Amino acid sequence: MTDATSRPVSHFIGADHGEGRSGETGDSPPPQAKVRVLLVDDDINYSSLVKDVLGFAENYSMDRAANLREMWSLLERGAYDVLLLDYSFPDGTGLDALNKMVEQKRQIPIIIVTGRGDERVAAQAIQQGAIDYLVKSPETVFELPVLINKAVRNYAYQIERIRSLEKIRYQALLLDNVRDAVVVWDSDGKITFWNPAAERLYGWPASQMIGRGVGEVYAVLFSPPPVLMPADAGSPVEVERSARTNHGETIWIGSRITELRDEYSGNPFLGFIDVTRDITIRKQAEEQIRAAQSSLVENARLAALGELASGVAHQINNPLTAIIAEAQILGRQLAPDSPARESTAIIEQAGWKAQQAVQDLLEFSRASPDTLQSVSVNETIQKAVRMVGAPIQAGGGGLEIQLAEDLPTVQGYPARLEDMWVNLLLLARDAIADGSPHRIFVRSSARADKSVIVEVGDDGREIPAHELDTLFEPHFAGAVAGRGNGMEFSICREIARQHGGQIRATSMADFGTIVAVELPTEVGNGFGEHPGH
Repeated sequence: MTDATSRPVSHFIGADHGEGRSGETGDSPPPQAKVRVLLVDDDINYSSLVKDVLGFAENYSMDRAANLREMWSLLERGAYDVLLLDYSFPDGTGLDALNKMVEQKRQIPIIIVTGRGDERVAAQAIQQGAIDYLVKSPETVFELPVLINKAVRNYAYQIERIRSLEKIRYQALLLDNVRDAVVVWDSDGKITFWNPAAERLYGWPASQMIGRGVGEVYAVLFSPPPVLMPADAGSPVEVERSARTNHGETIWIGSRITELRDEYSGNPFLGFIDVTRDITIRKQAEEQIRAAQSSLVENARLAALGELASGVAHQINNPLTAIIAEAQILGRQLAPDSPARESTAIIEQAGWKAQQAVQDLLEFSRASPDTLQSVSVNETIQKAVRMVGAPIQAGGGGLEIQLAEDLPTVQGYPARLEDMWVNLLLLARDAIADGSPHRIFVRSSARADKSVIVEVGDDGREIPAHELDTLFEPHFAGAVAGRGNGMEFSICREIARQHGGQIRATSMADFGTIVAVELPTEVGNGFGEHPGH
């Protein structure tokens, strides 16, 4: 830099706040607030020229010190708004004085005045705390009013910003003790604050997070990730989202992101603060309420469907009875060797099968008893197969039934067990619905520990390993691995639990999927016998 007119923006925090403001055009401070200037220069001619220029501007008062000793004496006796400091003196250098003022924490903006060719010294002075510099010449002295005004104004911005940061730090100390997690990042996206509540909630210590990029280590914890620099920064952004902690847990948090502004200038922002609170318990309660509401709706729908099925079944029963009776009469009237006799027998058998299906439907639609009773597991399986076996086979699936004989009875609710087998069979049917030949099997067996195992398997679509862990949890978003509507597996788990049993699933590409239900028997519970004993 060779003169005042080519000088770059001042090198200090907040100096850019003054760009484009009144000081750039030479506006002076209000008349009633004269700027007090202390010039430290041993050149009497240059000092007189400076005094004349500032006196002509009328809004300045100036004192002069010829050396550093006089400067310190004047600074002790009076307060000044700006210090014009030459570089070379018989009793020291301007850099020495500048360093001493920084050590003493004197709050006064300092402009270094240098000769031509000393820009390197001026740059060093700015690095050590000077607010600006001026190349000494008769021409550049007329730039002093503009330079002084800008220095005073920008230094005021700098001091106010420091005060704002101190206030933020003080507030941060208070935030250390709040229950909510508080995370702050600056305008460069670096985390500057991470309180103890954030350490407890997310599992990372502040020492590992402060100074790192907020997008790199903080935003990635959330789904969906937060908007780190909201466009509508004037209004707090409040959302709820899931978060992954350092302990591998998934939690729900309520987040409120607010912009931190420089209170003095009201223009550049200092960064953002995110205040988060753990709302996992509330979200779980909301999900339970939604599940209960869904269950009520489903129960009401099933109840209405049961009433409808009951009415339709009765309407079907009457013509079926007539068909069976007429087929029997017709069969008795035909000669033993009549070709039509076989047809009437087929009609009668079809009528009986249809009537059995209607009877099963009626039983399925009836409300379950409120008390436990002795139940044959095989019988509940057979009823379930009669209800859904035909649709499974019609869809191209082979159905294999392997039921062990003399299974011990269980204490339970027959209709609910039938519901469980129906659900599992229909889920297996969904898994093989690709148009290729497949098989579904149901098998029952007794264990040495006096429990009954029922397995429903298929060789259809595999359930991914990551979905097996949550297979029996309610899935409100829809089907699991192409099976059901998201609720059937959880319903089966609840039915198994109601019977004191357990349910588990395995799934492999080469071996298919097997859902196994283990139920305690009456013999295992200390009462009851095997059927027929």
